[in-house]
Amino acid sequence: MKHTTIKDIALAAGVGVATVDRVLNRRAPVRQETESKVISAAQRLGYRFPQGYTTDIPAPRTGIKMKMAFILLPGDYSFYGPLRQQLLQYAAPWHSADTPPEFCFHAINAIEETAAKIRELATRVDVIGLVALDNALIRHAVEEVSRKGVKVFTLFSDLSPCGHAGYIGLDNRKAGRTAGWAVEKLVRNSGEIGIIIGDNQFLCQETCEISFRSYLRECHSGHKVLEPVKSHETIAGGYQATQQLLRDHPKLACIYAPCGGIEGMVVALKESGRQQAVSLICHGPFQGSQLALINNEVELVIHQRLEEFSAAVIDCFRQSLQHPTSGFIHHTFSFELLTRENA
Repeated sequence: MKHTTIKDIALAAGVGVATVDRVLNRRAPVRQETESKVISAAQRLGYRFPQGYTTDIPAPRTGIKMKMAFILLPGDYSFYGPLRQQLLQYAAPWHSADTPPEFCFHAINAIEETAAKIRELATRVDVIGLVALDNALIRHAVEEVSRKGVKVFTLFSDLSPCGHAGYIGLDNRKAGRTAGWAVEKLVRNSGEIGIIIGDNQFLCQETCEISFRSYLRECHSGHKVLEPVKSHETIAGGYQATQQLLRDHPKLACIYAPCGGIEGMVVALKESGRQQAVSLICHGPFQGSQLALINNEVELVIHQRLEEFSAAVIDCFRQSLQHPTSGFIHHTFSFELLTRENA
């Protein structure tokens, strides 16, 4: 009898292999409809589930309805437009028709506006997902609304302790050290390594930078890591920051960019004619990432799946409201390393 593989199940269910892996190995939440399709396909094919695996297909989700809001960066700050669509999709079973999730978009340095929006939203929602700098005014607003019972989750970048409900994003120490490992393996000739960040008050990027430097220091790579320049998370900012590095550092061998605005960096490298001499290692997703890898415009992308992220956000929201005394929720993800060969 033919052994049923994950590829067989993926084909029968009409989903990707990674999605089947997440369902069968409980690696991360997926939509209920997707989980049901995978389990049904596996059962039809005679797949032998691990001992103790519950194959009961969940009943339609009912019960708790959440009033949700998200404060994100604008859509031209990399992937926030697509992220909104994913969050809407996964939030759909968990809100009433007359109270859909609210989305607010603020520029990275709009500190006062962001703090005011946190307070305003807290008057009508149960839980807020927040992308923001680790700024004292923002922390004060988060602490204030948290005391009133509103759950605030930091997305992608955490805040210093301020009473918020949790953090959802990458393990940024791992991401930064992985980027350092990539530089050691891929950049053979000693040279100058540039770093581009969105802002030094993004704790995620600060942690990535520290960990990146730490790895290269530990392995005695011989590379000189430069002081970071800012992209302000925008495409135009990424373009300008890359131009500055190229202009000021003729021995530049690589750029590490754990931030948004990658699209502008790719254009600046292409225009300079130095894209083959200067490697770009960055975080993703970003618009056009697959083609940039194929064209050797980007060497490596530390890639976070928005579908997996969005599903986890809604699940963490639900947990915090169903179990309000459960404590701080710290949900981190694994990431993929994308190259030209697996883009």
